[in-house]
Amino acid sequence: MSRWRALLRLARLQFLLYNLLPVGLAVSVSVHQGYPLDLTWYAVAQVFAWTVHVMTHYCNEYFDLEADRANVYFTPWTGGSRALVDGAVAPIVSLGAGFVLFGASMFLVAVMPSWQARVLATAAVLLAWFYTAPPLRLNYRGAGELTVAAILNGLWPVVAVVLQSGTVPVLLLVVLAPTAVLQVARMMVMNLGDRRSDELVGKRTLPAIIGYHPAVRVVVAAQVVAYGLLTLLAVLGRLPWPVWAAMAATVPLSVWLARQLLGGAMADLDPRRMTPVVFWASNHTP
Repeated sequence: MSRWRALLRLARLQFLLYNLLPVGLAVSVSVHQGYPLDLTWYAVAQVFAWTVHVMTHYCNEYFDLEADRANVYFTPWTGGSRALVDGAVAPIVSLGAGFVLFGASMFLVAVMPSWQARVLATAAVLLAWFYTAPPLRLNYRGAGELTVAAILNGLWPVVAVVLQSGTVPVLLLVVLAPTAVLQVARMMVMNLGDRRSDELVGKRTLPAIIGYHPAVRVVVAAQVVAYGLLTLLAVLGRLPWPVWAAMAATVPLSVWLARQLLGGAMADLDPRRMTPVVFWASNHTP
């Protein structure tokens, strides 16, 4: 039982809540556009997102093991699950589980009804796998933050809406655009907490490449860009004002995050100070 519990630790199931919202958003936009709700394909889209997400966790834990071992500043939201670092699970088990879920993901791709959905879903699986897996290792080459945004705030909801309607409404892309900006910023915040161990093992995330203070400035600027873009889209009539109001209501959290970062909450890598920042950064975007 202890080994099964450790395997569940590796899955980091709490993060699966994050993809409920973009998938649900996609289906909501489809219904708003006049397409009938198809619960079967809604379920397939959600199970697909969950399967790819857990696959990524198992894959990352294996290929990030060296970086996680070097990380002594970890929080409940950064530095991995610690199950491999603590020796609770053999690394090969994590990789094996990742391969099993890769196969399950591709099975779900195969049952999708259109070539458009299959192509988009395959892209999501490959980007998720090569996020840390060789030879691409996107998160080791300054592309990890963009990859997460492309999947979580792009491909997953787009696959879901194509399964519902066979098309991608412009409205969905309009709503996703500001959240994608915040997703890149959120991943930079997470990587700020891992920056020292990442540098030790040659993991080139954006904070490791540009440095701590420039990374903080980029994250703060991204808050302004995201809400500015949100407002511009509403003014241009591309985004309904009630949607703008609901999304703009999160501005206080954005301001709080900016103040914490500018005040040095991530500077000294103190897990007690970092934990609320990475927690709220993670929950701000969804």
